[in-house]
Amino acid sequence: MLTVEYTDTFDSPAAAVFTLLTDLEARSTWIAGILEVRVTPAGPARLGTSYFEAGKFSGYKSEKTMIVTEFEQDRLLTLTTEASVRNSFRESFRIEPLSKGACRVHFTVEVGGAPKVAEFFMQQAMKKEQPQQAARLKSILVSRTQEAS
Repeated sequence: MLTVEYTDTFDSPAAAVFTLLTDLEARSTWIAGILEVRVTPAGPARLGTSYFEAGKFSGYKSEKTMIVTEFEQDRLLTLTTEASVRNSFRESFRIEPLSKGACRVHFTVEVGGAPKVAEFFMQQAMKKEQPQQAARLKSILVSRTQEAS
């Protein structure tokens, strides 16, 4: 199992960050490579929400369906593929409030079933992509804050 972790501090309230993370249809705005998304039921993620994603990542086509398996309002969102899937995937976002206007987000991605030779390249790509994703999230949060004021 390949595990990649990244932690970053956001100058936004935990609730605002969580709202963006649970807007699964908006993931393509901060995760490069997503070409198609389907969320069932529509609306913000909640426990049991089904999320289909198709895209191209590090040059490889990918399609996966994940289910929201962990959900704690403003604190934790975890999406996981079904246990029967050959190439398992688990994404977790744990939010730690630091103050009224700031929080720390712990990003964890776990991939199972990938060929050992591919794991090294996947790990390098994910380590590069996670800070970029966090930067895009921050940018979206700033623009939403400016629109609201």
